[in-house]
Amino acid sequence: MLKERCKECKLNFVFFKKLLYFNRLKSTNIKLYNLMEKGSDSPDVVIAGKQTEGRGRRDNYWFSPLGGLWMSGILPDVLSNKDITTLNISCGLACAKACDAIIRDTGVSNCHILLRWPNDIILENKKLGGVLIEVKTEGQSKKSIILGIGINVNQKGFPKNLEKSAVSLFMLLKKRVSRKSLMFYILTELDKMIIYIKEKGTDGLLQEWKNYSYEVGKKIEISVGNNIKKSGKVLGIGKSGELIIVDSNSTIIKIFNGYNLKLLDK
Repeated sequence: MLKERCKECKLNFVFFKKLLYFNRLKSTNIKLYNLMEKGSDSPDVVIAGKQTEGRGRRDNYWFSPLGGLWMSGILPDVLSNKDITTLNISCGLACAKACDAIIRDTGVSNCHILLRWPNDIILENKKLGGVLIEVKTEGQSKKSIILGIGINVNQKGFPKNLEKSAVSLFMLLKKRVSRKSLMFYILTELDKMIIYIKEKGTDGLLQEWKNYSYEVGKKIEISVGNNIKKSGKVLGIGKSGELIIVDSNSTIIKIFNGYNLKLLDK
């Protein structure tokens, strides 16, 4: 039986007021959803010291040991259906800005966080973290939007199957990073993002995403189905968050659901 030691913390953000911290959980997304199901006094944010069953897109296992920031937040029901379709992009951008701020705080100025479509956070060509949006519905109405965030913070290394593809802030900066400070940076950026979307929509954020893009202007290959791949030069993203590429025949291709994106030139 998984033992859960819990600490409660009050927050002073516009959309995030209550946080619960657990020493370990199976999954912060699952825990937050279960707490929401129990009643109105549920937290806005759940954090775990480690996850034993963390997961990412396509239900892939997410390695979540001690040292990382594993958190989930409930997003307010103030966004339109159009805005929800781009949340992977918008929330990834918020996390990238927060990670950049933490890096600047350490005095390092020669590295920059990038975003790999649709939800990966990249540092030094390796995966630093990612976001996962889950929309829970009841009937035809939207019920809740849960944002899962995983950032590799203070890990000193990774298992052999991940050491070529994963990186942590500690491994780059050679010093420990405050996970609490990173959490506050992330929640600050999410607050600003939600307010911006409410007032101005997502067009500006989608344009800003290009400044952080890992692949815009480069040739890529991406899987779009069983044994089906598309390749071409990335032009950007569309208003629904889709990836837009142009292939060797000058055909514009829009990709709404792709995975295993690989650069063909670097």
